[in-house]
Amino acid sequence: MRLIRKLTRRFRRDERGMAAIEFAMSLGAVVTLGVYGTEMSNLALAHLKVSQMALGLADNISRVGLKSALAQQQLREADINDALVGVQMQGAAMSMGTRGRITISSIQVNPQGGQWIKWQRCLGIRQGAGWDSSYGVQDQGSTGTSFTGMGPPGQEVTAPPNSAVIFVEINYDYQPVINFGLDTARKLTYVASLVVRDNRDLTTVYNPNPTATSMTCDKHLSTVPKRG
Repeated sequence: MRLIRKLTRRFRRDERGMAAIEFAMSLGAVVTLGVYGTEMSNLALAHLKVSQMALGLADNISRVGLKSALAQQQLREADINDALVGVQMQGAAMSMGTRGRITISSIQVNPQGGQWIKWQRCLGIRQGAGWDSSYGVQDQGSTGTSFTGMGPPGQEVTAPPNSAVIFVEINYDYQPVINFGLDTARKLTYVASLVVRDNRDLTTVYNPNPTATSMTCDKHLSTVPKRG
C-alpha cells in the first residue's frame, strides 16, 4: 500500500505530457476553424473573381468595334467573341464554361421610345431558370414602352437615346474546395452594365468574312469556337 500511495503522489505531481493532452483536446476545434476559414476565404475570392469578370466584360464590350473616321463604329461578332475568350481564359481555373452561364445584352431605345434588348450573346453550358437571363430575352421590348429595362425590380438599367447599354449577367455554380459538412455550395450571380463609349452603329452586329460563330443564346457552348 505504501508503494501504491507513493506512485499515486508521483503521478499527481508529474506534469509531463500536459501540453500534448491540451493540444489533443483543442485540435478538433483548431482544425475545424482552420478549414472553415480556408473555405470562406476561397468563397470570398470566387465572389470577387465573378464580379470582376462581369464588370470587365461589360467594359470590354462597351469599347470594342471596328473604328473608322468616316463611319460609325461597327460591332462585329469577332469582337464579342474575343471578349468572351478573354473571360474564358480568366475563368479557366474555375471551369466557367461548364459551371457557369454568361449573358451579354445590348439595351437600346426602340422606335417608340421604350427600352429594347436588341441582341444577346451567351457562353456556358448551363441552361434553364436561374442560368439564362433573369431580366429578359433578345428582342424583348422591340415595340411599345412596357419593357422598363434590365435589372432587379426598381433598379432597372435603361439605355439613353441614340446609344446603348451593355448589360452582363454571370451565374456560376460554386463548389467548395473542402467539403466538410458546411453547406457552402451555392450559385453566385453578378451583373454589370456600362454605356457604350463610342459612336456605335446600333443597327446590327456585323459578321464580315472570315465569319465568326455568332454566340447567340440558343447555343450552350463551353468555349468559343476558333475562327476558320
